[in-house]
Amino acid sequence: MKRRTFIQGIGIAAITFPAWAENRKTPSQQEGPFYPVKEIPVRESLILNADSLVGESMNLQGKVFDTNGKALAGIKVEIWQCDGVGLYDHPRQNDTEKFDPAFGGFGAAITDAEGNYQFQTLYPVPYTGRPPHIHVKLWNGNKELLTTQLYLEGQTGGGWFSRERERLQISPQPSGDTKLASFNFVV
Repeated sequence: MKRRTFIQGIGIAAITFPAWAENRKTPSQQEGPFYPVKEIPVRESLILNADSLVGESMNLQGKVFDTNGKALAGIKVEIWQCDGVGLYDHPRQNDTEKFDPAFGGFGAAITDAEGNYQFQTLYPVPYTGRPPHIHVKLWNGNKELLTTQLYLEGQTGGGWFSRERERLQISPQPSGDTKLASFNFVV
């Protein structure tokens, strides 16, 4: 009987774990060397010219919650990433003059009353030594809440940091003529 009770307990823990995991804070990650030096504009579309864009566009959407599951309105969500050939729009980037002018490189969205944010951006690509990723920073006014990175599912780069990155994966799915990825942040 003790064994059966133990096995049943494991089953209950397995069922309730995902709900508990949803309220864990989103893991932080390093900002990286290419955080924009220019003011990040509030613009949900980083695609400036779809006709000449190098790479594939993707929509990224989700919500921002606190650890009690309450949706947070008025949070500024910033994203920045490399272009379709792996270059950042940043003065420390080698060959920055070759950055794709059809891609904005960075932008911000403000969460609505239900905590929703959305972006039209570029499907992330790898570059030397890095798996495909999107950098993210969340702000409440002047207070930084989170700096992290989002990775394509199954492409976290491995190594000792892969466990943390497992919770930072997006899985873009076909949606009309683009791809759609979702990620909810808990701060």
